[in-house]
Amino acid sequence: MKASGTPVATHPQGRWRVVYRQKGLDYGADFLDITATSESDAWAVGERTFGTDGHEALLVRWDGKRWRRLVKELPKPARHVTLTKVDASDPGNVWVIAEDQEGGESGLLHFDGRRWSFVPDPVDTSDEAASPSEVIALRGGQVWTFGDGWARHFDGQRWTSQAIPIVTHAAFARSPQDIWAVGEADPVPDDTSAQSEPAVAHFDGRSWQRMPLPAPSLPGSFESRLDAVLAVAADDVWAVGGYETADGTFRPLSYRWNGTAWRAVALDGGRLTGIARDSGGVVWVACHRFSSDPGKDSYRLLAEAGGRWSRVTPAAPVTAMTSLPSGKPLWAIGQNAISEYR
Repeated sequence: MKASGTPVATHPQGRWRVVYRQKGLDYGADFLDITATSESDAWAVGERTFGTDGHEALLVRWDGKRWRRLVKELPKPARHVTLTKVDASDPGNVWVIAEDQEGGESGLLHFDGRRWSFVPDPVDTSDEAASPSEVIALRGGQVWTFGDGWARHFDGQRWTSQAIPIVTHAAFARSPQDIWAVGEADPVPDDTSAQSEPAVAHFDGRSWQRMPLPAPSLPGSFESRLDAVLAVAADDVWAVGGYETADGTFRPLSYRWNGTAWRAVALDGGRLTGIARDSGGVVWVACHRFSSDPGKDSYRLLAEAGGRWSRVTPAAPVTAMTSLPSGKPLWAIGQNAISEYR
């Protein structure tokens, strides 16, 4: 569950530290997503790679005392896949996207508080456009999954599908009747040469509607998309991402919803990949600067407090973050590390 804080501080008041590192196999380990429901319940997912095309599922849990990797708890069909996304509404409703990149069976993992089960996707996912790219959990055993132009909802009993006018990369639910999804869309659907543009859609409990962004198509931009969203309140929503320029440089995209319209927020840096809000009201954004030299990528955190932005160098790379309703602590993942902010 990705959530927000309440008061507003004038500057960051805690510190980041690494709390867990995952040992890898032949080619290391990578965490891809993280979520938390309380100070004693959090989950992180990813993969460990080996051999030519081997993938081993990576799932770790925070129980309030330590982070622990789970192996035998996973169903056999999900032990050699990539776990790409995770979300939880409570300790008894945890959902994970399990992707078999070698042509096997992809689907969802569900934890009911006692055991994990493998849930085959309700439609054929041999088509890449049908594969889920995001999952969000709601109370009552509910879940939404998202992909290329579609959203599927499980109400605890059955699945239903809805059209959504974007390719979703991230989503955030304030309630079952107030859900935001961000990603990208084709400005000219029938033109395969047209470059994508950042896109936002909103669910009001009945249907998904695309929301206009200011100047979504940037001249000379490529791979324009939004990768993370944070809804602080009905009139305060953030969406961040990035785009590639003609010279191969990645630039940030950032927008903020004021309850009436989206406004662009000027930021400097590379692609923005994650966002969260701490207990002091500080908004944290993960920034990734890509490099053509292997191993030379750089990672920064941008912190907005009292209307001013500052840069923070994290203790380890950060690509995604999660926060609690209380805003404390923040947890973040990047490469093989989990970091914590208190």
